[in-house]
Amino acid sequence: MRRAAAPLIVICAAITLWAAPAHGAKRPNIVLITTDDQTLASARPDTMPNTTRLLAGKGTTFTNAIVTTPLCCPSRASMLTGQYAHNHGVTSNRLGYGGLEDKTNTLPVWLDRAGYVTAHVGKYLNGYEAAVEPDTAVAPGWRLWYTTMGSTRYYNYQVSANGRIQRFGQHDNDYVTRVINKKAKTLVRRMVPRRSPLYLQVDERAPHTETGIETRGGCGGRTVPDPDDKQLFKGEPLPHPPSFNEADVSDKPSFVQTRVPIDLNRVKKMTKRYTCGLAALRAVDRGVEGIVKTLKKAGELDKTVIAFISDNGYFNGEHRIPVGKIYPYEEGIRVPMFMRVPEQYRGGGARIPEISQPVANIDLAPTFLELARARPCSGDGVCRTMDGRSLVGLLSGDAGSFPGDRGLVTEYSVGNNSAQEDGLCSYSGVRVPSAIYVEYTVASDPANGCDPSPERELYDLSTDPFQLNNLDGGGAGGLEADLSQRLDSLRDCAGIAGRDAPVEDRSFCD
Repeated sequence: MRRAAAPLIVICAAITLWAAPAHGAKRPNIVLITTDDQTLASARPDTMPNTTRLLAGKGTTFTNAIVTTPLCCPSRASMLTGQYAHNHGVTSNRLGYGGLEDKTNTLPVWLDRAGYVTAHVGKYLNGYEAAVEPDTAVAPGWRLWYTTMGSTRYYNYQVSANGRIQRFGQHDNDYVTRVINKKAKTLVRRMVPRRSPLYLQVDERAPHTETGIETRGGCGGRTVPDPDDKQLFKGEPLPHPPSFNEADVSDKPSFVQTRVPIDLNRVKKMTKRYTCGLAALRAVDRGVEGIVKTLKKAGELDKTVIAFISDNGYFNGEHRIPVGKIYPYEEGIRVPMFMRVPEQYRGGGARIPEISQPVANIDLAPTFLELARARPCSGDGVCRTMDGRSLVGLLSGDAGSFPGDRGLVTEYSVGNNSAQEDGLCSYSGVRVPSAIYVEYTVASDPANGCDPSPERELYDLSTDPFQLNNLDGGGAGGLEADLSQRLDSLRDCAGIAGRDAPVEDRSFCD
């Protein structure tokens, strides 16, 4: 994967992206709620009744939403910058926060400069603590900081509360989702209504599995539900789509071909993880309800934009992949995405229940900036060139300027030529509404790290939504040639034509 020679920043005078904040105008509060490793299929009414009723049912569901790198830290970095990983620098969890370009020029900095009270609750970018000194330090741009530390724990963990350590044990009320939800409601209650609008980012731990520990309960070592929810979904079977434990993987890349079929013992363990994950989402769902009720009680619900997304999907046996998320199949990149936008912030038009245009995590920052009438610029007059598009027009019923055949990049790089992950070194692909094409560099011998060799995949999603038939080299020459050419243009793209100044000699993103 090619990387920019320098961070994608320009002097603000060189571009005219965003209107300056209007004096006296009431801008919305903005709340972003992010889950960790939640699949698209799990965002359903019986699992998350409040989220589907209060956000999807009162807002908009984006039915064709993806994350551009299906992995925690790169995806969250894209939300904070509006950029693809090839521009913000975090192409893997191994690189983590330390790989982020221009750390003082991110969404919370921009909104803070625009007069927002910026508050973070929950998980932050992987590797943050290792990259800062002291490890409790508040990240740039955040006025209020209540951030869980270390790897995923549902009990026995620490929080940095504005730079001071708080410790939690094994009592029911120490359950991490309860703590995150309680703090989020407290901040809403304290910060609205006020003269300055609120930007609140709630990064949940659930339904991520615990890392290297088993804290408590029958799900310990996997995803741990709230004590009140531990009996939910027991007995529900693991989904078996056509891609589950795929019978013939001879057309797949080598890192899939080498996988043996999943046996019944492994299926049993996967089912446990799956049902525990569903149960863990119920506490997240109560958190959504709590935020909405608190905003309503404060008289601010119709003055608040609420967005909900997962940082990536997750595999539950599709294509013989028993666990994980880094692979650019639909199970990894497709995510639930809802947005509740009050009428006054969508031009007074009717609510649009569903939007099918291709959107991604890179679109959140541009959307929030347009709503806040802010610019992606730090205090020293330097601005990021964002790759995402604002969704305000779509939400207002104006889809004319939004490309319906938009090509979105999907990409990953482990970030070290001597390393590999599960035989995979890097990939770049392009996903359009009806197809996806991906070029991989895989380890020819995983034992020796990345001595990469190229492999490719092509799927016609309109006829093969479960990606069972790789068309690479198999008679889809016109489609493959077209997408290969588009990928060559987009793999190091930067900015949007008509909005941004060109960056070096690179193509604009779609």
